[in-house]
Amino acid sequence: VVAYICFIHHSPHLHLFLLLRLLLLKMEVKVQSPTEADVELGLPDRQQHSKAMVDAFGAPPGWAEGQPFEPEHTKHFLRQIVSQNEKLLAEMDTDSEVPRAPLAWGNTGISWKNINYKTTDSKGTEKVILENCWGNVQPGSLVALMGPSGCGKTTLLDILAQKKTTPFEGEVFCNGHNVLGDRFFKRYATYVPQADLMHESLTVHETVTADGALKNPPPRNVERDPEVRSLTLDMYLSALGLYHVKDSLIGGAHRRGVSGGQKRRVTLARGLVAGAQLMFADEPTSGLSATDAETCVKVLKFLTRRVGLTCIVVIHQPRVEVAELFDQLIMLTANPTAYGGSTVYNGPMSAALEYCQQVGYPVPDRANIVDWMMDVISPGYKHFLVKQGKKAVDESVKDFATHFKTKVLPKLQEDVAKATAIQGVHPKDLAVNKWEKAGGMASSQMSKHFPVARPNSVNSTGPWRQMQILFWVKMKLLQRDVKGLKMRLMMSVLQSCILGIAFYDIASSAELMHMQFLFLVMQMVAMGGMQVMPGLVEARTIMKKEVGEGLYSVGPWITVMGISDGVVSVVSNSIFVVITYAFGGMDWSSFPSFYLALVLLIIVMDSYFSLIAAVAHTGEMAQVTAMPFLIMFMIYNGFLVTRATVPDFMTWALYCSPFYYCISNLARDLYENVPDCPGCQVVIETYGFDEAPSKAFGYIFLAAMFLLFRFLQIVALIKLNNPKN
Repeated sequence: VVAYICFIHHSPHLHLFLLLRLLLLKMEVKVQSPTEADVELGLPDRQQHSKAMVDAFGAPPGWAEGQPFEPEHTKHFLRQIVSQNEKLLAEMDTDSEVPRAPLAWGNTGISWKNINYKTTDSKGTEKVILENCWGNVQPGSLVALMGPSGCGKTTLLDILAQKKTTPFEGEVFCNGHNVLGDRFFKRYATYVPQADLMHESLTVHETVTADGALKNPPPRNVERDPEVRSLTLDMYLSALGLYHVKDSLIGGAHRRGVSGGQKRRVTLARGLVAGAQLMFADEPTSGLSATDAETCVKVLKFLTRRVGLTCIVVIHQPRVEVAELFDQLIMLTANPTAYGGSTVYNGPMSAALEYCQQVGYPVPDRANIVDWMMDVISPGYKHFLVKQGKKAVDESVKDFATHFKTKVLPKLQEDVAKATAIQGVHPKDLAVNKWEKAGGMASSQMSKHFPVARPNSVNSTGPWRQMQILFWVKMKLLQRDVKGLKMRLMMSVLQSCILGIAFYDIASSAELMHMQFLFLVMQMVAMGGMQVMPGLVEARTIMKKEVGEGLYSVGPWITVMGISDGVVSVVSNSIFVVITYAFGGMDWSSFPSFYLALVLLIIVMDSYFSLIAAVAHTGEMAQVTAMPFLIMFMIYNGFLVTRATVPDFMTWALYCSPFYYCISNLARDLYENVPDCPGCQVVIETYGFDEAPSKAFGYIFLAAMFLLFRFLQIVALIKLNNPKN
């Protein structure tokens, strides 16, 4: 307590705090030793682990036995791991034995009990998708989840991955812990969707770097060795066969980049670098060639063996070479109510051939085992036994479902009961303490480079660190879009010249004519943000996926996007305002207040368009959705509809329009209380600006609208356009 009081009062003698802390430790206070912590976490002895590293990769130059590892020693191990990963992956085939890496962190199994799910169509008719599903997957297993269309395989995957947003029945366990509703689930599990959602202007290395920095933050005020950081990422990329394309752009619809198979492996790398215990992949081979599909599954197999990752994959009819890579097969059938359950097989892939014989449907010669099983368990499909008249339609489906329910399910339920009866290490603890092994081998200087665990947070990093990484990503995207930035600036210059020439030397004309000029300048800067809404919708889609994976939270993302896009908008519009103002020949002494009012309008309207982009489903819908309020703002603005001409029942629209406060402040800055200027007073009285709220109130109102739009944007991003599963 004394130490804490000294600390919070910013004692100038930091050594006093450290001395008191040592005294407290000398007292009879139980302090858990590193060895005890390792035992509790189920980790191997640290000295044994150091020996394992040396045995696997050789002793680093200049290292003596018993000496802690320094940064140079770590670089040696990382280089050796990169080289070994590439060699093992190149030589890997179906029967290859891949050694578990000394720094492997995966040790999580998953089980589920009595999963049931049904939907209701537009007519109110209920349809059962999943019925009485049980399963048990050992740590470090690669599992294929298969079945005909409509069997619920993706539904089951979403339930296990906690992506299901509609009600279902059942329980899901990890290492004996019930994890349904666990808010830390995203800390130790990753989900690979069918679509690869990534920034197409980043390189492979940059994409994985950002995920690694967000999932593995460095200690505060400690700068990691750049070479160590780079080699660590190379270690992950080499494990996925991406090392040779690490400097290639991701690419997409507007930019060439890596191939589809490589892009899919980048998505897998993002989950791997996060240190996930569990990976759920929804059709990772869809859209890939047979060769790329085999490479993708081979990489998943490599990860399960190399780092202990547990992976469940939804896959459609893989060829023989791909099917043999899986450890376990779970086969579901459609219309489970008619057959007494969804599952028709749940066991080792190697035992599927014998299982078919036991049910009475031996696999024909030269047939793919999974193709044959898909044929005989697909309702309504007429396989060759039906065509030959040996079996009735759907008889085989019923036979498989009945055999599983009576012969296999009871034993599976026992296995699930055993797996859930004893609670092992919680997956969150394994994920949070995954660097614990390395920490015991390193020196105190080297240990500073290990990530800081945030055991009680959904995100691995705090908001400030999230903003730092997101700013880095945003700057990279802007650097790669130099042509777009140049085009935007050129358009600002061109528009300002067109408008400026039209109102050249307007200052020499009657003051009443100036209002057209002010209105058009105000309208042009306000409308500039509308063109970026489709890009905001696209960025929102990526953000939803990354927030769902626990990389960062919504607040830091909005802050980064608001500041970066706001700066670009203000700069481009400032060029427009300065050039237009110069063409108009206006008094430069009034420019600061003129510019301030327009900048406030710019950030208010940018926040409005950002809000609409958060609400609308697509970029096209965003532009349509923005129009009603935009038209109201533009009409009830104090120029087209003035205080004198507005209907009494629509006065509220005038006072809700940011355009009104902007133009009234502009007019009063230019024309209010100007000596020897009768025309100035005419402007104020004609448009009713003398009855408008004060300029201070106008600035406060614009600031309040900015905060309101940003708050509503946060709410919309959290509540709306979430993936529906």
